[in-house]
Amino acid sequence: MKIKLIFVILLLLLSSFLFAQQGELSLHFFGSASLPQGDFGKDITSSTTVSRSFGFDIGDKIGLAQTGFGAGAELMAPVWFDGLQWIISSRVLINGVNGEDVQSKFRSQFVADTVIYKYEGRVVDGVDIELGNWINIPVMTGFRYDHHFSHKYTLYGIVQAGMNIAKPPSRKATVGLVPLDENKEAITSEKETVVAEDTHFKFARDFGFEAGLGFVFNQKYNLGFRYLFLSTPRFDGNRTLDVKTFPEIFKLENEIVGEERSVSMFVVTFGIQLFQ
Repeated sequence: MKIKLIFVILLLLLSSFLFAQQGELSLHFFGSASLPQGDFGKDITSSTTVSRSFGFDIGDKIGLAQTGFGAGAELMAPVWFDGLQWIISSRVLINGVNGEDVQSKFRSQFVADTVIYKYEGRVVDGVDIELGNWINIPVMTGFRYDHHFSHKYTLYGIVQAGMNIAKPPSRKATVGLVPLDENKEAITSEKETVVAEDTHFKFARDFGFEAGLGFVFNQKYNLGFRYLFLSTPRFDGNRTLDVKTFPEIFKLENEIVGEERSVSMFVVTFGIQLFQ
């Protein structure tokens, strides 16, 4: 990780030097739509389950990400030969997650696993899962090469590498618990709602790269198609569980260390170039 970060810093320093040597800077502001790829967009699997000891388990390397949106900017300057530009870019990408399938599966598992709750003198009545959003902030630098068909139409290719700052979605599960009378009948009037799990993650850094093609119309309007591979960050966080819902847990507070989630996406951008 340290070697990758040093590499990124060197690229940024080199780009600053090149910009200082060249004029004719241009700026590209853009919005984007992102389509998750691979494990980043994978839905629930057989490993998505409720554990009596560890709470709600989404599953290994499952991203659950859905189509998202974002915005960003690129600073460009010509270098070396005609058509080649050095770029520094930054953007924010936000992807929601598919919570309906997760909630449906956890609900069905709670219904099937009734023995422990009846033994404890209550049954589960309702499970609600609130999931946050994926946040990715790639900061990259690299090259763009422009091929001008005419004064109006330009085709370009782009390659960048750098650092991504990522954060997985938070997760909050609320469960309704209904006590049972001596005949094992539910006393619905005494239903209790508790937060069964509250999970939050910290931001993590990792190396990433971007490659793509695009078109510029009238030297102003920029349409791009790009693939971002943002590696497999290891996330830390904290998970708080409720002992009434999970009577076999070892601790109420559980530290999450090094949970891996792969991040990759196809991105469509549309923006405006200035000062070109």
